Amino acid sequence: MSVEFLKVIRETEKKCEQKLKKAETSKQNAIMEAEKSAVLRVRDTEIQAKEEADKILSSVGDRVEKEYVKVLNIFEEEQNKLKEKAKKIEKKAVDYILSNIF
Repeated sequence: MSVEFLKVIRETEKKCEQKLKKAETSKQNAIMEAEKSAVLRVRDTEIQAKEEADKILSSVGDRVEKEYVKVLNIFEEEQNKLKEKAKKIEKKAVDYILSNIF
């Protein structure tokens, strides 16, 4: 083999090594970009999920509060009815006692 041929082979090897280095660098950059993109998508999805969960919790909280107020009002109405009945019975008892005494 001639010296020129060996020089050409060596230069070709150097060019191939440089191309391999560039390809490896490009590959690593592509991997990093893909990872970054995936992390951003996951983060966006997490944020959306949290927002949706907050909306659901807020909605549930509102409904629970409305139901609580409704039940509280029903309780107060029933309590007032019982107080009214108790007053009527007390009045009847007082009237009965007074009628028996006098």
